[in-house]
Amino acid sequence: MVTPPRPSQPRAVPFRERLAGEDGNAVLEFVVLSAALLIPALYLVLTLGNVQAAVFAADTISRDAARIHATETDPGLATVRTSEHSRMVLEDHGLPDGQVVEIHCSEDPCSTPGGTVTAQVRIPVQVPGLRPILGEVGPVAVGSSHAVQVDQYRAGA
Repeated sequence: MVTPPRPSQPRAVPFRERLAGEDGNAVLEFVVLSAALLIPALYLVLTLGNVQAAVFAADTISRDAARIHATETDPGLATVRTSEHSRMVLEDHGLPDGQVVEIHCSEDPCSTPGGTVTAQVRIPVQVPGLRPILGEVGPVAVGSSHAVQVDQYRAGA
């Protein structure tokens, strides 16, 4: 009776030979590395988009709030108009509504001819995905300031 040959023990393959036999792994490596680089890049783009929206909003609000207080003779109406304008701009830029404007006047009332009205805006910016950790206030705050000289020779002064 003929006995079949016994399979030989598997020989230990050196590490160099195992690395040399990487057939078909390039696609897998490409997919893994692409995901590892794409996710942080996408997160960075989202964060910078939020910051840039807040920069545009802060600049618009500060410029217009100073102009409103410099031209409106009724301080109460100027405050209401500034608040409404701020709410509208924040909503347009997808930012949460809140009290973001602080007005400083060199004269009382603000619209006194020859005076200066300064509007300072500070907007907290949320970082995407970190709201449960950081809460409502974001780690980044964007600010803007604008000063307007009230016309010394304005009509009705």
